[in-house]
Amino acid sequence: FFYCVSFNVGKYDHKKFHEASLRKYEQYGPIVREQLGGSYNAVLLYDPKDMEKVFRHDGKYPSRPGIEFLAAYRNLRPQWYKSGGLAVLEGKEWGEFRVNVQQTLLRPKSVLNYLNPMDQVANDMINKIKKLRNESNEVPELLSELYKWALESLASMALDKRLGCLEDDLKEDSEAMRMIRAAHGTFQGMSDLIFVPMRLWKYIPTKAWKQFVEAQDDFAKIAFKYVKEAMERIENSKDEDREMTFIENLLMTKNIDHRDAVTMLLDMLLAGVDTTSHTTSFALYFLAKNPHVQEKAYSEIKSLLSKDEPLTPKIMNDLHYLKACIKESMRLFPIVQGTVRSLDHEIVLSGYRIPAGVVFMFQNLVACRQEQYFYQADKFIPERWLEDDKQHHPFLFLPFGFGRRMCIGRRIAEQEMLLIITKIIQNFHLEYDHEDIDCYFRLVNVPDKPLRYRFINRE
Repeated sequence: FFYCVSFNVGKYDHKKFHEASLRKYEQYGPIVREQLGGSYNAVLLYDPKDMEKVFRHDGKYPSRPGIEFLAAYRNLRPQWYKSGGLAVLEGKEWGEFRVNVQQTLLRPKSVLNYLNPMDQVANDMINKIKKLRNESNEVPELLSELYKWALESLASMALDKRLGCLEDDLKEDSEAMRMIRAAHGTFQGMSDLIFVPMRLWKYIPTKAWKQFVEAQDDFAKIAFKYVKEAMERIENSKDEDREMTFIENLLMTKNIDHRDAVTMLLDMLLAGVDTTSHTTSFALYFLAKNPHVQEKAYSEIKSLLSKDEPLTPKIMNDLHYLKACIKESMRLFPIVQGTVRSLDHEIVLSGYRIPAGVVFMFQNLVACRQEQYFYQADKFIPERWLEDDKQHHPFLFLPFGFGRRMCIGRRIAEQEMLLIITKIIQNFHLEYDHEDIDCYFRLVNVPDKPLRYRFINRE
């Protein structure tokens, strides 16, 4: 049972989390003990059998370390937050919060209700790409444009509003750009705060803490304005039979304080910008690097969908190969390295007895790239997901987590990505012949090179 020290010292760089994780696996094997940021003991797990065993011991209220600095910040802002939300709460309090909000977010029908507005946003993004291409058919600052698309798409659903993120003359001081910058600032601040030794932010207002608070405040002020508008619509409406918007449904959910609805909404918008944009970026990268795969996906799309035709639930359901492409991209570059858990009792893993309270960090990204689990593990082969699923251990590939704590925004993210990638492949042939793209760690995985894809019009 091997031990190593935090990423912040010696040979490990927390910005290259996945490289550090791989080196530990190669040096120490499938189970590694580590101390993170001087704060708590952790055990890194690479064997899916160990991962499964921990998950099977989850209990009614799965536990993982709360984001302490997020809880501290939200305690400072009672006008906006009643609690810390899903990322902070534990036990029965977490369970009740989850039950209250998940119906609106996890029912397939609830998300499909917003397919049309999201489809329109995706169309606007296609037109933006056409306008922004330079003489090389590349879109300068493509990742920034994807951030705008992701926020606009989410807002069309969550706020029932178009924020204007994809307008040609979007100003740097616009609410949309402020929200995007706030999302980046939040993730960067959280990434920096996680690795601060001895939780210095609790005693000294560090640069990372200030950045985090400023980003959170700016985002909350803007989002709360839209929440107030929705609350006023509910109060002033005399039509009891009218169709409620997403935000109104959330606010009207039984047993939920309006501040909890705000918390859920803010978390949705904040988390959805970077995560969906980066995952889409990686999928486009692999499609551009593998033209034979791209053409196979295009053939499938062409057989199901004509140009300018909106996607329907049936068409989306039938895009089997494209969904396999997205899945394979998430195997190679998941948005996070893996999930975390903590148990209230000891457990034996790989022959080692591990006490209660230890933080388990599942290293799914590294595990999913091992030949013992996937043939030609470093290759982009979407076909592997159309084969018999039983050949893969069910706890290897978990891009959205597992069980009761599975990502609550999963269906929204999947719908957004399938929409935009379908339309991009339908309209453009993608090419990329620059340096290979890897990722770096900013709480979530971020492309480490500019997205210099060429968008060549299809006939």
